[in-house]
Order: sequence, then C-alpha cells, then structure tokens
Amino acid sequence: MNKIIILSAKKSCNKVKKLIQKLEDFAAMNNLKAEIEIITEFEEFLKHETWILPTVIINGKIAARGYMPTKEFLFKYLKSEAAGVNKQ
Repeated sequence: MNKIIILSAKKSCNKVKKLIQKLEDFAAMNNLKAEIEIITEFEEFLKHETWILPTVIINGKIAARGYMPTKEFLFKYLKSEAAGVNKQ
C-alpha cells in the first residue's frame, strides 16, 4: 500500500481538500491502494525539512511542495501494490 502524507497548516484548507480529492480519485482510477494522512504539527514539518505548504510525501519521498502535482507526476511516485514496481 502507498503511504501519502500531506503536511499542511490546517486540515480545513481548500487547497488540501482539493489535493486529497485528486489523490483519492487518481488512486481509484488507477487501481492503486493509498493511505492518506494529514499532519499539521510544526515539529513534523521540521523532521521533513520543509516549510513550504502543502508538502506531499509519497512512500517516504517528498513529491511536491506548495503546488498540486500532475497525474504524470503522481505516476512517478505511486506504485501498484499488485505489480510491486514504480509506475513511470
């Protein structure tokens, strides 16, 4: 399963809501399993060495900072659990 972490100042941010919807739609359309977690604690931002929000971390790698990633970009970071390889 893919692990997606979104670092954001608040969970109710419209940008974050749109991002979550885009990630969920993308995963469903491509038959990918993904767990999405939103983190709002400042200490966690420091652990990931980022202060540009929102930051998207996919499977332990920072995938995007401050913008909405494209579908092609998401394919680079998300992997199919069935295939066990990165989509490219």
